Amino acid sequence: MSVIIRAAIAYLILLLAVRLIGRRMASMMAPFDIVVLFLFGGALMSAVLADDHSMVAAVSAILSIGLMHVSISALKQRLAWFGRIVDGTPIIVYEKGEWHQDRMRTLRMLESDVMAAVRQKGLMRLEQVRYAVIERDGKVSIIPESETRAATMPGY
Repeated sequence: MSVIIRAAIAYLILLLAVRLIGRRMASMMAPFDIVVLFLFGGALMSAVLADDHSMVAAVSAILSIGLMHVSISALKQRLAWFGRIVDGTPIIVYEKGEWHQDRMRTLRMLESDVMAAVRQKGLMRLEQVRYAVIERDGKVSIIPESETRAATMPGY
């Protein structure tokens, strides 16, 4: 039974640690980000299993972590505020020609990360961007000036 309790606690600790690390999605993670996540998982699994290295303990830990994940997902669906705590909310980091440096620092995002998304959208200059939004999953969404103008024009 202690393995199950330790697994549930480890899940919550890892969830908190990932939220504290920030929103960089896997494709944007630097190698040291990935190493940290693997080390977190390895350290927590050692703590979860402790001296019990049996197959029953390993399966119990995996099932407990899976159950925690399903439970957290269900809570996110039922309680919007809980989803915002666990996953966060989209944050505008560039708006109408102005960088929100305080938000960028909080998210530990660089202007170069946003500019990469601008180029992937097929835009060449920052002046072509109306909004840059860091989504809940860390992806950078770019809303070009032309899309916002077209959306406000009558007949579109």
